Amino acid sequence: MANKIISPTNLDAKRLDEARKLLAEAETKYKFSSYGGNPKKLIDYLQSPEFIELVMILGVDLSKKLVQLIRDSYQDEEMKSTANKIIEELDGYSDIEESKTVRSRTFL
Repeated sequence: MANKIISPTNLDAKRLDEARKLLAEAETKYKFSSYGGNPKKLIDYLQSPEFIELVMILGVDLSKKLVQLIRDSYQDEEMKSTANKIIEELDGYSDIEESKTVRSRTFL
């Protein structure tokens, strides 16, 4: 699923490799792989410091697209609720970044 968002068209090679590495480690640790893992374990990952690390690599926009894809791919209400909460948090972070950008342009 992540390969739809985390691709060479969206990230430079270094960040792409780092994101894939982080996801592989997370799949092993949290056991949420779509290949025989428990998809509900994805909730634990989304609420973990490891996911925050992935957000730092992907950036807010790609992270938000990834979480939206996760939300839209599962019927589980807990998964949808967790994803919606993360999307709200990413939106809030994005708003803070935009206001910092506007402020810095004002001082130029």
